[in-house]
Amino acid sequence: MEALLKQMDALQLRLSNPPLPPEGPVVDIGAELQSEVERLQVAYRAELTAIEEQIKQRMEAFAADLKAEQEGKLADRHRQLNAELQRVIEAKRDEMQRELDRFELATMAEYRVPLLNLRLKGDVVGVTSEEEARRLTQEGERITKERDAKIRVKAQALVKTLEEFQQARTAEAEAQIKALIASLENDANARIKAKQEETNAEMQAAVRAREELLNRAVEERRKLLVGSVNQQMKVTQEAYARRVEAHASRLRQELETLAGQRHRLEDSLLAEIKIEVAALAQDQKIDAVLTRVLASTTAVDLTQAVIARIRRP
Repeated sequence: MEALLKQMDALQLRLSNPPLPPEGPVVDIGAELQSEVERLQVAYRAELTAIEEQIKQRMEAFAADLKAEQEGKLADRHRQLNAELQRVIEAKRDEMQRELDRFELATMAEYRVPLLNLRLKGDVVGVTSEEEARRLTQEGERITKERDAKIRVKAQALVKTLEEFQQARTAEAEAQIKALIASLENDANARIKAKQEETNAEMQAAVRAREELLNRAVEERRKLLVGSVNQQMKVTQEAYARRVEAHASRLRQELETLAGQRHRLEDSLLAEIKIEVAALAQDQKIDAVLTRVLASTTAVDLTQAVIARIRRP
């Protein structure tokens, strides 16, 4: 009977303490997300590297086209200035030549009379002596040299004037070329800077777009993993609930079986006690046996005697 009670207590304890749920596979969402982030970062870095290389090639092509464009402008301006310079210098040379021609004609006319007088003197008047002939010849040569020197000085002055004019116009053209080169360089730098800012903005937009794609993909992956884990937990909890219910049902059945055995054992024990009480009362010539007595001065207590009879081997 005591063993039966202990078994019933153990079943009652097991019924009030269901088994712990089994440990299922643990899904490390953080590790999964980190792996997904690293995979996407590698892919997006490759895309950004390709975009950066394309931008670099476009910048190089833009710089080459800009250089060719400005070299073309510079060459056109060179040709234009050279043509203008040549035209202006030729016009100035023609002007100097005309001035020299006018001066030469005027000088020739100026010295024509003295030379003509010498000839007339020699031809008409006649030369009376060799000394006079030599003197007339020397005077004619002097006047001719003076005339030619005067024309030569004028020519040299005009040549110098033409050279100074040419140098001034050449310097002016060179200054215009230098100014044009500086202007083209400034324009090129400004356009390259603007293009660089444009490509930088494009690159930054690409980076932001990839960051948004990465965040969106990671968030979708996180939701998927959380949903999967929740589903697994739900399935595990449902299976655990079914197992607990089945376990509790078996324990209740066992407890009911043990309770039936207890009742039967108690009935059997009670019947055995009644037999022993009756035999003891007969041996001691007792007419009535009471099982519940509040107080009595004449009654005989048979409890210990009955217990001893029951426990005898």
